[in-house]
Amino acid sequence: MAQFPASGALFVNARKTSATQPDYTGNLELEHDVIRDLMAQVEEGVEHPRVDIACWKKTSKAGKAFMSLRGNIIRDRQEGGGYQPQASQAPSGYSKPTADAVGSAAKSIDDEIPF
Repeated sequence: MAQFPASGALFVNARKTSATQPDYTGNLELEHDVIRDLMAQVEEGVEHPRVDIACWKKTSKAGKAFMSLRGNIIRDRQEGGGYQPQASQAPSGYSKPTADAVGSAAKSIDDEIPF
């Protein structure tokens, strides 16, 4: 059996009832190396860690249009150039969070998605 890379999909939000609700909803699976890179970005002091996302327009077997997604490590990091944070991402005086702070923040995240 062929193993497929982690990916995701966005579908038109059929439950949308107001302009403030999202146009598309879905999910994205990430490979372990991408998650490790996100964690490394946090350890490096990056305020808003990022991943590269690629998207393809597709049609499901049921005939519904959707967007197929793939998340990957930021290209600059893959090529060994390191991450170059923008000024807004690593403000002066920003200190690396402690493991206790990161752990407690992770425990306080609400897993329910609002859409």
